[in-house]
Amino acid sequence: MTMPNNILTEADTCREFVTPKLIEAGCSAGSCSIGEQRTFTNGRVIVTGGKVRRGRQKRADYLLYYRRDFPLAVVEAKEAGLSAASGVQQALEYAEIHSAKTST
Repeated sequence: MTMPNNILTEADTCREFVTPKLIEAGCSAGSCSIGEQRTFTNGRVIVTGGKVRRGRQKRADYLLYYRRDFPLAVVEAKEAGLSAASGVQQALEYAEIHSAKTST
């Protein structure tokens, strides 16, 4: 369901455009699987005053996997009206955290 006045949110964009294209490209079959809305940390452990905590969590719209422990790609979606470039830096950062190759 889209927002009033046909404004697509990021979730609408994912559901109506990105997910179908990933499936069409074969990412949900064979040696590739799709992880939607994956929350993760960058692995940093922060020690302050003897207390240990994890770094701030991050959330990728999609992580594409070869195996559960082998991420292939990060896909970031943005709401309608935003340029594709607005998600590039975020996707590059997430790919680096997951040791995935980057390409722009």
